[in-house]
Amino acid sequence: MMEVWVWAAFCGLLTPLATYALIKLERKVGFLAPDVHKPNKPLIPRTSGPAFLISTSLLLLTGYFFNNPYIVMHSLASITAGLLGLYDDLRGLNAFMKVALFTVPGLIIALGGVFDPHPYIPVVGGVRITILYPLLLIVAYTVITNAYNMIDTHNGITPFVALITAIALLISTNMNGPSPLPGGLSITAFVIIALLTYLPFNLYPAKIFNGNTMSFMIGSLIASQAILLRREFLLIMLSAPLILNGFGIISSIKGFKNKEAIPRPVTLTSEFKLKPSKNVNAPITLVQLLTLSKPLSEKELIIAYYALIVINAVTSLALYQVLSSLHI
Repeated sequence: MMEVWVWAAFCGLLTPLATYALIKLERKVGFLAPDVHKPNKPLIPRTSGPAFLISTSLLLLTGYFFNNPYIVMHSLASITAGLLGLYDDLRGLNAFMKVALFTVPGLIIALGGVFDPHPYIPVVGGVRITILYPLLLIVAYTVITNAYNMIDTHNGITPFVALITAIALLISTNMNGPSPLPGGLSITAFVIIALLTYLPFNLYPAKIFNGNTMSFMIGSLIASQAILLRREFLLIMLSAPLILNGFGIISSIKGFKNKEAIPRPVTLTSEFKLKPSKNVNAPITLVQLLTLSKPLSEKELIIAYYALIVINAVTSLALYQVLSSLHI
């Protein structure tokens, strides 16, 4: 129904309004953190997550009023991820707890049965994995939520990556492949509108940080969008830079650690340019790799990161279209 996605988009429009109010509130109560990559390290409101909690809660109510369990359960999964992230922002979670607890959003989807256990794989087509699919869901939510949290290192990166991914997933619905599940286009409308209107607040120079609340929530929403649009394989392709970033971090630090406890992969020069850290314990990240050839200002680094994500999205869509046309 058209009305469902219209209401979902309206819920997304409430995100920037809530973010604006949140900036005022966090400055008033002193809930601030230094922006360490800028001269004088200005203090910035710490998290926009509660704004996303508000708008996603309204999305959940929209699903309830329209009697759409897909929207309800996927919204609930995202809210759960956000509440866990909020606790992490306020009190802190150790790395192993993050891995364990972020199986819960996937568990909600698996137990709610709001998925189709026949993922579409280009060339092959729909694959029946009724027993395995729910288990893969739980793993997928853990991987994607933590992947988005790991890339949240510089202004605007996390919402930009999520926005490009969400748009690419929407574009793919006009390509070969199965039809979306009920609520798929509604979740998509919500995610794109929410990110598009929120992004200016977090773009360089950021007026507010995302915080763990927002980064975990948006990771959950992107996973839900792919599941409801039935584009799980494409999400893996679109998330390749994030997965490689996470693998580089985990392999180089030899295990799971809180990002706050990991040495910074880049350091600032006297001219406030970013260069790879000489600390042997520093993780290997995309940010570090982008600064290998020469030191970059934060703005230059962010632009290079954006370019990488856009190129990967365009390439992924093109390859997905080619492979889909080879369906046997």
